[in-house]
Amino acid sequence: MNKTFLILGGYGNSGRLIAELLLKETDLKIIISGRDIEKAKALTYSLNQAYKGDRVSALRADASDYESLKSVFKKTDLVVVASSTTEYVGNAARAVIETGIDYLDTQLSTKEKLDVLKSLKTDMENTDCCFITDGGFHPGVPAALVRYAASNFDQIEKANIGSVIQLNWKEREFSKSTSLEMIEEFKNYQPIVYKNGSWIKLKWKEYLKFNFRLEFGTRLCAPMYLEEMKALPAIFPSLRETGFYVAGFNWFIDYIGIPLVIIALAISEKLTKPLSKFFEWGLKTFSKPPYGTMLTLQAAGLKNEKHVLLSITLFHKDAYMLTAIPVVACLLQYLEMGIRKPGLWFQAHFVDPKKFVKDIQRLGVQILIEQISSLDQISLDNRDIF
Repeated sequence: MNKTFLILGGYGNSGRLIAELLLKETDLKIIISGRDIEKAKALTYSLNQAYKGDRVSALRADASDYESLKSVFKKTDLVVVASSTTEYVGNAARAVIETGIDYLDTQLSTKEKLDVLKSLKTDMENTDCCFITDGGFHPGVPAALVRYAASNFDQIEKANIGSVIQLNWKEREFSKSTSLEMIEEFKNYQPIVYKNGSWIKLKWKEYLKFNFRLEFGTRLCAPMYLEEMKALPAIFPSLRETGFYVAGFNWFIDYIGIPLVIIALAISEKLTKPLSKFFEWGLKTFSKPPYGTMLTLQAAGLKNEKHVLLSITLFHKDAYMLTAIPVVACLLQYLEMGIRKPGLWFQAHFVDPKKFVKDIQRLGVQILIEQISSLDQISLDNRDIF
């Protein structure tokens, strides 16, 4: 293979897991990079002890410093941006284009990030650079899962996806940028889904309940617009309802923290930093077991002229591992299947969905697929069927 991948933010929660999985699955050389060179060196030493061949090295790079990025990007074939630094996406993207390498990010799907990347799309194509954005599981998996589910129908009509994330936040390391990025997500929050030919904003009474099984049970979930979902109605013209929904964090964050954050941000964005500390405190103080991360797709449509219901559930105890595994599954296709192409792509649409689902299961995600057929008497508009 003889390729080198650089992971910017490689010593972070998801970055180090991406590095480990790539070392297990490939013969790549890996560069761990970030502002803290001592953390990068410490992880490099640990990984070289665990995996033979001294394939890991460390380099300092500062996302806020364009020249710094350009200097280290010259030493790699692809950069994985796993740092919580969306405000510097322009620096990273332009440095990638300047050095002629490829790119994948695991950052939040913010309007600001996507606007910057879209503005550089022509440059990406002219320089033959492949950009994969919105990597991970949320975003990154939902639209891919709908594409996978559609192959089980002659006509797919409904495809709604729910997600629940319950972590032991006390054990998690919060960088300043991670806390700020969580607050930034509320600035971009849109409760929008696709129904009957239009993208619409749902009212609270229209939110959906999902049965997450195991210890998580049935949860009321709020709609959350993901850009990767936008193309699905055009890809599948029979689709008349689709959306992504999220369950809450804990009682304090859901009923006190989030409303307070939204109100405060509407007053002044200068409150972002103190709000991030408040939000972190609420997560660490009030989050209780069971812990784990689950994503469930509930689809309906026609197969052999009969109504069919399909449920696909993904589970992993570690949310950061559930971020890392889809990224690595995507990169394996990039390396092995010859699907690399210049331009800007969402991870969920870049991958072959069947191989993607197969690989994330092989890499450790628990997947349960259930199909119920011959439901001619059940109305597909009954939201209680799931």
